[in-house]
Amino acid sequence: MNSKSFLMTALLILGFIANARTQTIQLISETEKVKQFGLVWGLMKYHHPHVSKGQYDWDKVFVDKINELEEVKSQSELNMFLLDFVNSVEPSKIKSSTNHKGFFTKNYDYDWIEKYISSPDLYSHLSKLRDNTNIKSHYITGHTFSSIPSFDNEKGFDNFNYTFKSHRLLSLFSFWNVIQYYYVNKYLMDENWVEILDKFIVKFSDCKSKFDYEKTKAHLFTHLNDSHSFYYSKELSDSLLAYKPPFGVNIINDTLVVTSVDKTLIKSKDLMLGDLIFEIDGKSIQANLDEKVKPFLSSSNDTYLKKWANWMIFSNNKNLELSIKRDDQIIKISLNLDNPSRTNDHSYLKPSTPTEKWKNIEDNIGYLNLKTISNDELKTAFRDFSGTKGIIIDLRNYPKNININALAKYLYREKKKFIKTISPIPNRPSLAYFDKAPLKIIKDPFIAGYHSSKYYKGKVILLVNKTTMSQAEYIGMAIQASPNCITVGQNTAGAQMNITSYTLPDKSEINFTSLGAFYPDGTGAQRKGLKIDYYVEETTSNFLQDQYILKGIELINSPH
Repeated sequence: MNSKSFLMTALLILGFIANARTQTIQLISETEKVKQFGLVWGLMKYHHPHVSKGQYDWDKVFVDKINELEEVKSQSELNMFLLDFVNSVEPSKIKSSTNHKGFFTKNYDYDWIEKYISSPDLYSHLSKLRDNTNIKSHYITGHTFSSIPSFDNEKGFDNFNYTFKSHRLLSLFSFWNVIQYYYVNKYLMDENWVEILDKFIVKFSDCKSKFDYEKTKAHLFTHLNDSHSFYYSKELSDSLLAYKPPFGVNIINDTLVVTSVDKTLIKSKDLMLGDLIFEIDGKSIQANLDEKVKPFLSSSNDTYLKKWANWMIFSNNKNLELSIKRDDQIIKISLNLDNPSRTNDHSYLKPSTPTEKWKNIEDNIGYLNLKTISNDELKTAFRDFSGTKGIIIDLRNYPKNININALAKYLYREKKKFIKTISPIPNRPSLAYFDKAPLKIIKDPFIAGYHSSKYYKGKVILLVNKTTMSQAEYIGMAIQASPNCITVGQNTAGAQMNITSYTLPDKSEINFTSLGAFYPDGTGAQRKGLKIDYYVEETTSNFLQDQYILKGIELINSPH
């Protein structure tokens, strides 16, 4: 063999060896390294006896260690890195329990640990942490008088700087892990919480500006599918909602009805009350809802999204192009949103809904608006309703001055349970209790009423829609438990229970629903909203007549 042939053969052999070695090493992506480290970091935060005491500056540990991942090239090297990381914390007594009897377990998800079964030491450590119950309450506080979780010791990360990739990833995993272990409604999300990590690691890593960072956070929060999780920072508002339109709208199906207009526009006939907008900037209303609202607003259901229809007519451009229907004609108009001559003096178009707290709307039918009525006023109202064959209770609002027992006094004939709940357990991450009182000093908070022969015996029509949310839904579930209740309307916001607030490393805050809600028969209420007996079909031709009240009157007058 001549020297040239020998050299060629040697190069081929070396290439084969290098290729085989690369396959054996199992090179690992940056995203995968960060993901696995963030999962282990979170497990230790909420499961390790010492870390859960708050004895470590755990956010700083994240930032320091994630920078060291640069040197890790393969899965085997990462396994060693993670094992060293777990062992870097002082060992402590583990109290193991795999008994989940009597707990709510639909959020229990530790399948990712199985990835390390081929690394026995690491797998053993992680499995023991998973089953540990010797957990302290530094990061999640279990208060004496409340089962609502709080995160009082999450104060943010000092000197947080969004321009640092490690800090942005800290925000991601700080939030991701608290939801992983203590958001009891996690099992209801549209997307698997573990599976979204890959795309959000990339998104948080690639942020080039404060706006990018805030937008990515907002997109992350929407995955909770929780109407309580509203987040819209100044950066988002200043950019996406920079120009305010000189009119307001209400969404009905796939059309926006103009319900308020600056009087200068009415005078010029550029835009009129009752105009029907079916396109904005050349796109349908549904497309605008999907592009301008849905990516930035966490919502339990699509009905709640429509509550924010006005966002579609805000713009980051000075001009707004509208396609409208008026008197069976199609008109295209262009509005200058930066026009300083606007008066901000609007005319309004409102449905024919009673404005009184209560009244008789027909001889034998009463109307009760719960928005501002007080407990004392309820007594007078129900006295006025005596002898009526039905009452319409309007809950298309947020009651401010009443409590459930005050209503139950007039609507219930006996004590009754109206809701079931689940709540998180500080020392059992991913598990939940059934029916723990939000406020422990209140005995039987989910039971209302008492035995009474004087309860209201006529038909009770409960009106609800997309504005019925949170406490309003909770009150609605109590009203629905009364013996003669019929619910009329559209889907409610689907977020019935108390909220809790979590402070991110950047010191911004995000809320989420802290408890889960079910009807006594076990039917879920979170995300779904209240049970509806009769749906109201709103149309652009009849929206000035309150179709909810008309349906209520029809049902009361019905012989059945």
